[in-house]
Amino acid sequence: MRTDWQVASTDQTILKRWVTPITASLLLLAATTTLLWIYDTPLQHDHLIFIYFLPTALIAIRYGSLSAMLVTIASTFAAAYLFYPPRFSLMVTSPLDVLELVFFSLLALLASKVVSGFANDSDIAKRRRWTTLPWARWWSQSPPAGR
Repeated sequence: MRTDWQVASTDQTILKRWVTPITASLLLLAATTTLLWIYDTPLQHDHLIFIYFLPTALIAIRYGSLSAMLVTIASTFAAAYLFYPPRFSLMVTSPLDVLELVFFSLLALLASKVVSGFANDSDIAKRRRWTTLPWARWWSQSPPAGR
């Protein structure tokens, strides 16, 4: 039988693992899409999809590669639907645009794995643990030999 604190702990874990990353991902994706929509309509720039690398990298740093991969997939569909002709359709007519979407997806998926790997580097964690030991702090504060 579970106690009240175990249920609360489970709810916080679900919130931390799933709801927060999904909410942050959707908000960043919506903000990026809105900015791209504002700048694309009057200026008609090409290759604006690559700006979606920014939210992908931010999500990968903060929440890991799984959330970043979901942002990549959502970004690809959002760009195909909103920015490639015919607009408001997932059917992209130009083979060059389809190739651009495929390359963006592949690069963003690769970048999400690489960036999340940098953010969760085990060497950084080892260095943090080393400096939290009492003797390590003393060692780093002591003057070098020869002074």
